[in-house]
Amino acid sequence: MDKKNDNFRQGAEMTRREFLKLTAAGTAGIAASAMLPEMVFGAEAKPGSAYKNHISGAERAANEKITIEPPTEKIRYDIIDNHLHYCDFLEQSDGFPALCEAMDMAGVSKSVIFGMGIAKQWDSSMPVAPSYYLSNDSRCYYYSATDFLVAEDLLAQPKEIRDRFYPFCCGFNCNDRFAADHIERLLSLYPKFWNGIGEIMSRHDDLTALTYGEPPHIDGEGFLGIFDLAASKGLPVLVHHNVTAQSTEDILYLDELYRALEYNRDCKIIWAHVGISRRVEVKALTKIADELLSKNKNLWIDISWLVYDYYFLDAFPDNFYDGDSLNDWVKLLEKYPDRFLLGTDKVGHWATYPAEVIKYYKLLDKLKPETAKLLCKDNLLSLIKEY
Repeated sequence: MDKKNDNFRQGAEMTRREFLKLTAAGTAGIAASAMLPEMVFGAEAKPGSAYKNHISGAERAANEKITIEPPTEKIRYDIIDNHLHYCDFLEQSDGFPALCEAMDMAGVSKSVIFGMGIAKQWDSSMPVAPSYYLSNDSRCYYYSATDFLVAEDLLAQPKEIRDRFYPFCCGFNCNDRFAADHIERLLSLYPKFWNGIGEIMSRHDDLTALTYGEPPHIDGEGFLGIFDLAASKGLPVLVHHNVTAQSTEDILYLDELYRALEYNRDCKIIWAHVGISRRVEVKALTKIADELLSKNKNLWIDISWLVYDYYFLDAFPDNFYDGDSLNDWVKLLEKYPDRFLLGTDKVGHWATYPAEVIKYYKLLDKLKPETAKLLCKDNLLSLIKEY
């Protein structure tokens, strides 16, 4: 047997993660971990290249550069964060140890964790690197390696850190009717690892408008295949799907959500942000949510990100008034206490993480104690796939 074939024979006897260390195919999955800092990030950039290693895997594994702002209130609730991106739009992260420190400061015992399934492109014409999907009008693209970054970084952590997270996968184009096949391969690569699917994007204003390809819509064939797979595997699916486009109060995309929910009643769908994002302003969102929940027993609602600040607390930047008060939302949560989830939607960086948790105390303090407990922990635990 020649040397080349002997190397492959040895690889077959290795564990999957050991083999990834030695193969080019694995470098995408471990580029952000400490296992290959020299092979992947240590390579010298070509002359004229804009390449820069913003934060290496070794730094991420023991990050001492992050200063986390302490909470402004005493911790009063034990929370599981249902919506947390390990990576930002450049696929960078402050890492798991710093995240656990931030969670401890905020009273968050566990968290769902996922990457960023869409990455921001740095165009040749742009002299300054983007830091967010709205930094400029350059395009975005689906980034499958995000799932490997999450998986390999998490698997490299000690057990006490690994046990605090419920990983979801999200790095695929949901317009693609092969999407479910790609997910199934990922489930096979990391058996008994993934607890859910998401956050996947549908009708996400500027983000999906800037992303290459057909604008994703939740009732498309690619999504429906994902829902069938999720139902068969017992995995919940977290979907961002706006109720309408920016700068119009006409409800444009709600029928798509209804069709998706009706398609496979065994699929548990978590609707992120109650269908809201920047500059999406509609009246009577509580009524829309109420009708959806009453007709769809396979729907749960995530109140993370801007919907809480804008719609619950009436803090619209342009002083838009949607007609609902915090008390109206409290009534809705008490009507469906087992159907709402709480999350931060932080994106790769944890300096202000405690503040994103503590802000919900204004709502939690108004709820019945049993409802607050369901919102903080129990509703999520009833949904995720356990092994």
